Amino acid sequence: MAAIIIAHFKAQEGKLAQMAEVFKASLGATRGFDGCIGLDVYVEESANTYTLIEEWESVAHYDAYLQWRIDTGIKEATASIIDGGWDNGVTIQRLGAKLDL
Repeated sequence: MAAIIIAHFKAQEGKLAQMAEVFKASLGATRGFDGCIGLDVYVEESANTYTLIEEWESVAHYDAYLQWRIDTGIKEATASIIDGGWDNGVTIQRLGAKLDL
């Protein structure tokens, strides 16, 4: 069953454009990664925050993707852009499967 992932990226003041460039350069690979069904990007300028709404075949597919991103240096590449660095400026929600209740 598909999983929905919601990821929030809080950019440092004045760095929204830089964050957009990172996304433009990298989201093609995300969309092509095994298990990615779709991905949309939203921005809340007043909060300097981008939100990615992603649909994956499973949470395990997303977790494999995220580990690949970490292994290939995403934390270091965004350290000067994300407010508080990756560990403090990125939040990820793994919603899991949709239930028909």
